[in-house]
Amino acid sequence: MRRQVVVSALALMMGCAAPGRAPDARPAESAQPSAAPAPPTAEPGAAETVPAPRPSDAVAPEVPAQDEGAGASAPGQAPDAGAEADAAATFAGDSKVEPPLESKDLTERASALFDAVVKNEPALAEAFWFPKEPFIPLKDVKGPDKYWDNLHAAYLNDVKAMHRKRKSWEGARFVGFQVGSRPKWVPPGDEANKIGYYRSLHGKLKYELDGKPASLDVHTIISWQGRWYITHLGDFKKR
Repeated sequence: MRRQVVVSALALMMGCAAPGRAPDARPAESAQPSAAPAPPTAEPGAAETVPAPRPSDAVAPEVPAQDEGAGASAPGQAPDAGAEADAAATFAGDSKVEPPLESKDLTERASALFDAVVKNEPALAEAFWFPKEPFIPLKDVKGPDKYWDNLHAAYLNDVKAMHRKRKSWEGARFVGFQVGSRPKWVPPGDEANKIGYYRSLHGKLKYELDGKPASLDVHTIISWQGRWYITHLGDFKKR
């Protein structure tokens, strides 16, 4: 009887323990979230690395479109052998147009010439002077560019000489410009020229001073692009 009591007590003590767990087992510690690793510390003076752009972020540089008809010469390339002939042909077409004897354009440029004389400022008269670009293919002489330079220098001196014709130009008033002799067609080959043009001699730069009419002589004008231009303001041959 006593033996049964002891066995029953042992069985009761064993039933109090959780199944599958040792009586002295310790509860598991709760899992702690692992901390993110700290970013690496850059060394002093180290350059910051910039991430490379993605292909989709790259923008292609804009390339200006080239004119398909452009014929610019490459550096060091000799100019086109027919350039001079082309320039002469272009001028020949322009010079065949006879300018009108009167026009607003002619009056404005003649008025600028008169202002240049009155103020003794030759630069004001440039618009009435024959341009250098068409002059070079026009003249059949050696060094036409240097010849133009000489004529242009004479033109500027003639403006100053006209200014000296009066002690005072105070009160002078521009009236107008009158084309001189009847325009004549000068064919190629005449007057040492490769190209023909219309020419008129001794035009009159008219003005008034103290109520009296007066004028200045304009020796030679020739045609280009339907306009009159001066090539000799004074008598260049007498220099």
